[in-house]
Formats: sequence, structure tokens, C-alpha cells
Amino acid sequence: MKPLIKKVLREYWEQEPDKWDLLADDLKDCLEELITKHKSEWYDDQYAVISAIENIMDEMFAKVGR
Repeated sequence: MKPLIKKVLREYWEQEPDKWDLLADDLKDCLEELITKHKSEWYDDQYAVISAIENIMDEMFAKVGR
């Protein structure tokens, strides 16, 4: 019985997302919403929006690091 319980528990825990997966999923949802919202202002180019977001993030963290 113990091996069966261990097997079931191992399978359950391996399927659970970790904190990195959960954060990545939330970030993806937020970014997709931002891209959809602002894409029309960037000639419908989602990569231009992503690039702009990257530039903004770089500037934010550059200010925090000082």
C-alpha cells in the first residue's frame, strides 16, 4: 500500500505548477491584455509593443538600482 500512496503523491506533486509557472502565467495574461489594448497605436505590430514594454521595464529597473 505504501508504494501505491507514494506513487499517487509523486504524480500529484509533479503536476502542480510551481511559483515560477504561476507568476509566468499571470505575467503572460497581463502582457497579452496590454498588447491587445495598445497594438493599434503601434501599427498593429505586437512586437513593437513588446519592445516598448521592454524599454519601459529597463528604465524602471535602472531607476530602482541607483
